[in-house]
Amino acid sequence: MELKPQNYIVLFTLFFAVLIGIQGYQLYNTYQLKQRDIFATVKNKLVKLHDNDKLFDDDLMSKDIARDYYIKLVKNEITAEKLKGLYKANAHKTSQKLTRYVDSLFQPLGMDVILKKEILGIYFKNLEKQIAAGPITVYLTDGTFRQPVELSSSEWITEKTETQKIENSVQSREVLYTFFVHRKTSFEVTNLNWILFKELTSLLLSTLFILVAFLWLFYRTIQNLRKQQKQISVLHDVVDNISHELKTPIATLKIAAKTLRKSTDENIITVIERQVNRLEQTLNPLSENLETTDQRPITSTELQAVFEDFQLTNPSTEFQIGPCPENKVCLSANDATTLFQNLMNNAIKYGATWLNIYFEEQKNKLSIYIQDNGDGMDESELPYIFDKFYRIQKNNVHDSKGLGIGLFLVKKIVDRYRGQITVTSKLGVGTTFKIQLPLVTIQSEAL
Repeated sequence: MELKPQNYIVLFTLFFAVLIGIQGYQLYNTYQLKQRDIFATVKNKLVKLHDNDKLFDDDLMSKDIARDYYIKLVKNEITAEKLKGLYKANAHKTSQKLTRYVDSLFQPLGMDVILKKEILGIYFKNLEKQIAAGPITVYLTDGTFRQPVELSSSEWITEKTETQKIENSVQSREVLYTFFVHRKTSFEVTNLNWILFKELTSLLLSTLFILVAFLWLFYRTIQNLRKQQKQISVLHDVVDNISHELKTPIATLKIAAKTLRKSTDENIITVIERQVNRLEQTLNPLSENLETTDQRPITSTELQAVFEDFQLTNPSTEFQIGPCPENKVCLSANDATTLFQNLMNNAIKYGATWLNIYFEEQKNKLSIYIQDNGDGMDESELPYIFDKFYRIQKNNVHDSKGLGIGLFLVKKIVDRYRGQITVTSKLGVGTTFKIQLPLVTIQSEAL
């Protein structure tokens, strides 16, 4: 079953949406892959950083020192806020040194990385009691975290046995202090989006190019289809019009043939000849390869006769004909007759009651103007009026007879003489054709 053009558009829209989805999915996967590669690079470089590195001061970084502070906290010798303050002061003290170190690792790679380590909670006796709630910053670099990524998460268990004297006694006892510390280290690549954008630029541009090219090809296809549909419609009109034009002479020839069977009559033969000539005149314009045997330039007298004959057959039309240039028109007699008759007939056919034809001599050129006050044409029709078989679509074929050949022949003649033809028109006002031809005589070439 043949689909309608609207169905093709719907199918294209669906396929295009699927294509966008596929391209978007590929871009997203590539984005995720590049992001994972960047995170893996950062983790590989940061995983070797330890709390006991010389980069840090020993205060609160050494496990032993930290454990001693926890014991003091349990003994109420310091408060949790005091402990947090100590951690904060230590983090501030090491921040600049740590920032320079991290920058030295990643700036050569074009990355801006920030880092922090924090304690989420400190528990006494294996989670029995929380003695300090987090987050407590252990160390960090300069920068603001927006979307931190976890580098590592660990649980540190430390214990220490102390000998304590029993109150009011000379005896002592062993006390075991056990602490559970939940820690997390995070990082962030602050210029991650810019890095990924640079990495994906070529893929993004190629994807956009493919999508735009696909849209452009579809648009051009739709335009060509519409043009083809319009041409098919025009050809249908031409066939209908030819059929209409041929009905009368064929019917007349049938009657003449029946009459000839009964008796020979010179008048009948004349009718037959006239109808044959009419058929020939109807079909001749359909051929593009008609050769003009008369190559002699038309004279001003012959050109004037063309206008006078046309005036004679159209007495109700008002004519204004300017002086014909003397020996300036390079057109042959046959070409000039075809050109002017087609333009004048076209004007009358489309409602003109007034025609103005005049000539202007310019440098090496002769300009010919044919103005009328007919129906005029819409601007959208103007690019197509010189196409073969093209006819203005608003008029019924039988109300405005013709094959759509006249202006096609006019354009062919002008091109053959290396001239130019332009047209301006306005609906309800009229149309003006301007033809520019060389002043010197040029022998016309066969089509």
